[in-house]
Amino acid sequence: MSKQVSLSAEPRTELGKGPTGRLRRTGRVPAIVYGYEVEPTALHVDALELYHALHTEAGRNVMIRLELAGDTTLVFARDLQIHPVRQEVVHVDFLAVDRNAQISVEIPVHLENEDETVDDDGILNQVLHTVPIAVKPLDVPNYLGLDVTGMAIGDVKRVSDLTLPDGAEFEIDPERTVVTINAPMSEEALEALEADAGVEADEPELVDAEDADATEGESEADGDAPADGDNDES
Repeated sequence: MSKQVSLSAEPRTELGKGPTGRLRRTGRVPAIVYGYEVEPTALHVDALELYHALHTEAGRNVMIRLELAGDTTLVFARDLQIHPVRQEVVHVDFLAVDRNAQISVEIPVHLENEDETVDDDGILNQVLHTVPIAVKPLDVPNYLGLDVTGMAIGDVKRVSDLTLPDGAEFEIDPERTVVTINAPMSEEALEALEADAGVEADEPELVDAEDADATEGESEADGDAPADGDNDES
């Protein structure tokens, strides 16, 4: 089950692009908390502490004990806004939850014993990598394991083959396929598939040396990249 992680927060007294930009430059991440028994509140958290909280085995499904103004609230991180270049979190919503009520979460599916499938040249094909379930916050699993021992060509394992925590429910058709073992495709079948898709093995176009030098010079002249800018929001 997910381990709870503590995260300290401070209220935000100023809103707008200017104040949020200044917060980010000091290593803070603007955020908001809302949900169960919580008035929507603007706040900010330490960027490094948030990074560590979101990089446990539970990933973004980690349960966070958000500490704000002497109160502790159970929350999940939702609607993370990521900087397109630096890949840093620039804003996050925290959803407060009732520990006694089910919530909807996407849980990763981990295949187990992949080396123990039948040696018949079959190709393991994982169709679903996550599965949505309804579960109480304290029972959220880090992942759902699926044992593929003994699977051979033509075998299928479905959502119903996954084991849920007590009281949890699937929010997806239990007959959906999670993993199959497919027969290898012959060279003739691959060529026929490419032909149906209109794929042709064209000869590469030859370019003489003078044309190549001219093209390279044009590329270097136009090679300046636009400056990176912050993607601020309130």
